Formats: sequence, structure tokens, C-alpha cells
Amino acid sequence: MPFFCTQMQVVNQNTKELVWIDGIRIEAPNWELAQEIIVKENYHYLVITGQLVKEIPCKNGSFEPDWKNAVDYDKLNQN
Repeated sequence: MPFFCTQMQVVNQNTKELVWIDGIRIEAPNWELAQEIIVKENYHYLVITGQLVKEIPCKNGSFEPDWKNAVDYDKLNQN
């Protein structure tokens, strides 16, 4: 089942400015049902930003992508 990424706006305690940070991932068959989960669970502070299709970790101790250990959620959802 697809995952949908969310964000929320919070106050940066150092600068007192509003900033966007990542929220929880919502597992739902489609965008509309993900939005229904937000409403039902009273996550009114979350905004869906898109569907998660792939995660690419970094190699240990670096910022270099580790393509060999990437997780392709599109392929996982097809099985």
C-alpha cells in the first residue's frame, strides 16, 4: 500500500520563525483516503505533500547515495 508524506508548520525556538518540518507517513490506498485519515485522526496540523516512491539511504559516514540499498515503494506495491 502506498505511503504519503506529510509536513507541519512549527515555530523555530531559536529564530521564532515559522518553518516546515516532515510529519508522519500515512499508509493509504490513495491521496483522498490519506486525507480522510488526517481528518478522522484529528491531525489537522498535517498537510500531505506527496506520495513516497523511493528511499535512498546514504553510505555510512557520508552523504553519498547508497543506490544498492534503495527501497523502491512502487515495486513493493506491485507485488
